[in-house]
Amino acid sequence: MAAHTGLRAGRVRLAAFPSALGTVVPVAAAGFAAAHPGVELRLVEAEPPTALRLLRAGEVDLALLFSHPDGPPDDTGLRRLPLLDEPIHLVTPAGTPAIPATGLDGYADRRWIAGCERCRTHLLRACAAAGFTPDVAFTTDDYVAVQALVAAGLGVTLLPGLALAAHRDPRVTTAPLPGHARSVYAALPGPPPDPPATAALLGQLRTACREASGHLFAPPQGSG
Repeated sequence: MAAHTGLRAGRVRLAAFPSALGTVVPVAAAGFAAAHPGVELRLVEAEPPTALRLLRAGEVDLALLFSHPDGPPDDTGLRRLPLLDEPIHLVTPAGTPAIPATGLDGYADRRWIAGCERCRTHLLRACAAAGFTPDVAFTTDDYVAVQALVAAGLGVTLLPGLALAAHRDPRVTTAPLPGHARSVYAALPGPPPDPPATAALLGQLRTACREASGHLFAPPQGSG
């Protein structure tokens, strides 16, 4: 107990979605490992629905999740700690205007590429608000594949800031979609205080997300 409390031993398990694992999680994990080399850190890639199941089953100690403002809450009974808000971008082939003057409805006649269940739901609602139902031709939660499909001229899509920070295909044009963002937060199974290792990892995640908000979401050169 003394070793665990002093963070000289023990284990902490984190479930996180792919674009977080490609951006903020490695920064947080490196900081945690440097500060607490005796504590074992285990990472599991999981989209939010799976991460929530793992958390409720006690298979992870905390989960890094995202949600859209128009999405139904599914973390009832868990403690939510906000970490950052990331912009949503319209992604089109390079050389095309990312957002026409008329808004998303300027792409009503284009094919669309949808992501995971939560992102697909947000896409459908955003297009519905613009007055049309998108023709979803491809569905994949691989943000590298999504951008390759867009670059090939096979459709357009919406992607969050972390996905573009993790990987940006130079053959696409991106632009933030006004009024659209998604929230990234940590979910924990019970009230505070948290176990020391969990609290330490959470502190590193807060720092990594704060730094990400400051520099990861700057428009890349060549963005539309």
